[in-house]
Amino acid sequence: MLSASDPLELYISRGLTPIPLEAGGKRPILENWPNVSREETLRVFESSMNCNLGIKLEPPLFVIDIDDKRLPPLILDEVTSPTWVVETRRGIHIYLKAPEGHYPTTNKKSRLIQLLAEKCQVVAPPSIVEGHIYRFLYDPHKTPIAEVSSEKLKLLERIVETFAKHEGLILKFAELWTEGHRHNLSLWLNGALRKSGIERFEAAVIVKSICLLAGDLELKDRLTALKTTYERPIEEIGAWSYLKRELESIVGPERSNEILKTLPVKIEEEIRREHEAAEKPRARYVLGGEVLGDGRVIEIAENDGALKLLVYDPSANALEICDSLRIENVEYRPYADLPFKEYLPGIPEAISEDPELWRGTLDFIREYYDNPKSDDVYHVMAAVVAWSYFCDLVKGSTPYLCFLGPFRSGKTRALEVMAALCYKPMLIVDPSEASLFRIIEKFKPTLFIDEAQILEKNIRAILASGYRYGMRVPRVIDPETDGLEGIKWFDCFGLKVYACREEPPNDILSRSIVIHCEKNVRQLRKKIDSEKAKELRTRWLAQKLRMFNKVTVTFEEFQSEDGRLQELFSPLIVIAQLFGDQEAAAAIERYGRQIEREIFSMEATSDDALIVVKILEIISERSNDAPEVLTNKEIVEKLNNEYPDGFSPEYVGKRLVALGFERTRLHGGKVAYKIDYELLERLAKRYNINFSINMTLGVVNGEGCTLFG
Repeated sequence: MLSASDPLELYISRGLTPIPLEAGGKRPILENWPNVSREETLRVFESSMNCNLGIKLEPPLFVIDIDDKRLPPLILDEVTSPTWVVETRRGIHIYLKAPEGHYPTTNKKSRLIQLLAEKCQVVAPPSIVEGHIYRFLYDPHKTPIAEVSSEKLKLLERIVETFAKHEGLILKFAELWTEGHRHNLSLWLNGALRKSGIERFEAAVIVKSICLLAGDLELKDRLTALKTTYERPIEEIGAWSYLKRELESIVGPERSNEILKTLPVKIEEEIRREHEAAEKPRARYVLGGEVLGDGRVIEIAENDGALKLLVYDPSANALEICDSLRIENVEYRPYADLPFKEYLPGIPEAISEDPELWRGTLDFIREYYDNPKSDDVYHVMAAVVAWSYFCDLVKGSTPYLCFLGPFRSGKTRALEVMAALCYKPMLIVDPSEASLFRIIEKFKPTLFIDEAQILEKNIRAILASGYRYGMRVPRVIDPETDGLEGIKWFDCFGLKVYACREEPPNDILSRSIVIHCEKNVRQLRKKIDSEKAKELRTRWLAQKLRMFNKVTVTFEEFQSEDGRLQELFSPLIVIAQLFGDQEAAAAIERYGRQIEREIFSMEATSDDALIVVKILEIISERSNDAPEVLTNKEIVEKLNNEYPDGFSPEYVGKRLVALGFERTRLHGGKVAYKIDYELLERLAKRYNINFSINMTLGVVNGEGCTLFG
């Protein structure tokens, strides 16, 4: 607390106008004090003893007076800068300064939260009122009075106005907001506020105030639920009937009606409307691939220009065809504006085995696309077509398919052929980042991207993360909302097929099976037979339904030392075994081994392989004592003897760390790397380096061991 002589000096030094108040009270001593000059007011203190102190509010100073010690976070959460805060008898005073030209108007409509401005005064420390000493919560000598921006001032005014407007509602609900009821009260009150036409900001002030007064520790969850309520279609929101029933369970019908009257609507009329709406089914639009609560699957088909729902029951192998499906109060309908509407399947004749489907798919692909390099490519493409129908069901990871080649090499034609056969295909060129992850999240398509080399870095990041089930891409969807409430986590998992003229970055390339395209050398059909393509799509959809949740991939079906390659080809091997024949599985195996050899060959000629070779050469030139460390300098010199100035010390150091060698520093400051001989042996095998060095490394379990000897 301040000493008796300190307060006046403090307030005057801050440019404030202290006024004398009656001892032990709040009333100013001076008559007509708002119109008395500052100089005259200060002279009164010379003749006034043991009086209380007040502060005259004049621009730019204003104070928010909160008369309940549970409510300060409603304001202080918005005032992020340090400022004067004074503890009063029942609450606090928050001192703030308005920006020039934006001074607020006094608002005393509420009993608990008031905004005090010009021609008002507040009791200041160290005054005593009814035995309570007013005191600063923070040192006023070290703390400034914060100036708020014009936007923040408007926000604070809206909070005070909203609280005053709904104070009766807030206080009544705060009394009932008890554990065991607050969860339901929160849900139904949110709906009632929304349906009352109260905007989301006002609703948030109401809910936050109730939670603060009731001591609800789950305030953040309540505000998140409110946000969700305001984002959902209004016809899907429960409100009046549920809220009335919950209130009646707490206080009975009579008191419940009194409380409901604090909401700005005619309750009886709203309840009647809710009952009428409940009798009408809510529409839910099907995009294809949804699973109902009873295990049935809903797909969309096209028949004579009309969209139909295919409702398949796996347990009974029963297929129902309908225009819409009603379950309780929900009516399922086909989504009319599907972006892949022209690629919808028809209605399957039967849900049964189809031994000729793989061969029919191969023949179709060969009719329109030519790959002179390898006949195995067609089996890979057929497997990717089939995989598109099962990718989401397996929920593991998915390979991407990349068509790589120069202009006029058939890349775009390859995309068109694949799109004609795949499940829910979407062909796009140069997508924006915002559109791409929303498209994938909503439609769960098989995504086809042409000219993928022009994609932005952020879009490539989405593709890099979307190959594995369960990975999410966070994006800010509401910049004005603080924290995680303004962020949405998008599901970008799904099969992607893309074409590009340049090799994509490694993060995408490593997730892709690459097909190198060349100009065709045989005559191909120009116009794709859309009816034949639809027939094949329909047959593949029948297989999806027949094998619903029966396709299992362990991701060990294609064994390889390259784990990513094993992950890419295993699903295609499984698909070929299920729907193809021995030739199909063998062709995919051959294509995978060909890529595996290319990868190992590329690794064997890489800079990393060369660095390992030079380390082994240095060791072989030493005596029988195996070196424990090698300096960066000697490795670089060894490399540059063969490739003059081709390797910098910084680059070699980075590659050594990436390979797994531990960095150390010798006496004299030289940078060196510890030689892990087990690691070195593994690297030599990995890069197919043939070295035979007999060198004693030490004693292990009492026996000598040699390097590769």
